[in-house]
Amino acid sequence: MKRIVSLAVLLCLLLSGCSLSGELIKEPVTFYYVRAEYPFTAKDSILDSEQREASGHRDDLTYLLALYLIGPTNEELISPIPKGTRIYSAEVREDTVYLNMSNTDSTLTDSGFSIACACLSLTCIDLTGAQYVTITSGERSVTMSADTLMLYDIPTETTEVTQ
Repeated sequence: MKRIVSLAVLLCLLLSGCSLSGELIKEPVTFYYVRAEYPFTAKDSILDSEQREASGHRDDLTYLLALYLIGPTNEELISPIPKGTRIYSAEVREDTVYLNMSNTDSTLTDSGFSIACACLSLTCIDLTGAQYVTITSGERSVTMSADTLMLYDIPTETTEVTQ
């Protein structure tokens, strides 16, 4: 009898479209964040991504960026954007996304700002298909593209000089 009940519950789950491993993502979008623990090899990036549900907002960049600012759901990722940071405007013109966000001069170092912009740029490129992303925050401004982002260390060979 227990087997029959178990099979009936499993059959109901399968027929209803639910999965045992979690909710099915119907409109996936990709958000890029920083790994909570940095990798130890040069072949691994400090950036990683997670899939999120767009829920009918696939073409609404403002909504998706607000969802992005909430932060990752994966415990292995952290947001590079400080809490309380706002995106004042997000505009797509031709092949470029223009983001104007609140001043992060006092909350992000220059390297932290670069990492945050890399995550935002990859996210925006994935969301819009644009080639470039220009981000302005206070006095800082940067333009990035997927081609200009180096996500891995490139080890250099050292030669030993003997005397």
